[in-house]
Amino acid sequence: MNFNIPEFTFEGLDIARKIIIERRKNLSEDFIKENSKRIQEKVIRTIEFQNAKSIACFISFNGEPDTSQIINEAVKSGKIVCLPKIIGDNIEFWEFTGKLTLGKFGILEPVSSTVISVKNIEFFIVPGILFDLRGFRVGYGKGFYDKALKDRAKESKSFAIAWSFQVFQKIKYDKPEDIFVDKIFTEKFIIEKGKIIPY
Repeated sequence: MNFNIPEFTFEGLDIARKIIIERRKNLSEDFIKENSKRIQEKVIRTIEFQNAKSIACFISFNGEPDTSQIINEAVKSGKIVCLPKIIGDNIEFWEFTGKLTLGKFGILEPVSSTVISVKNIEFFIVPGILFDLRGFRVGYGKGFYDKALKDRAKESKSFAIAWSFQVFQKIKYDKPEDIFVDKIFTEKFIIEKGKIIPY
């Protein structure tokens, strides 16, 4: 199957973010439900997910692919599940104990008393707004995930989940401190080391 991954032709990241966020917000509930299931099942079947004893995930927001199936499967299989909290200008990962509360920016956060060091997390599932075939990731511009993941263990793995329209050939705005992900899972394909792997 031939996927036409577009060139990044936006005049800067701010314009691109605005357009992609708006497109994501306008997705139907049926589209999100059906395609999130496909993405999550692919992630859950990976050897990286299966082997990890501890994972960090995120709670979906604003039209992002749903992550609840991944979180539930991780809990069911006895993994330590960590979810992000925004603390000041940083993100921290706290152990999920089954309860959530509304946090900063209207995003659900874990009700927890146990913060987990990124050095002790084996597998990360991260959000993003823009991606390219190299695994470059662009978030909201605060650098939360870049700052957090720079200290992770070298052997840990990071996946992103997103919609296929969020992926571009190459985004030229990467900086030395930016974190690249190992794989990107969309509803149509997986990106790994520059290769497009169709479902």
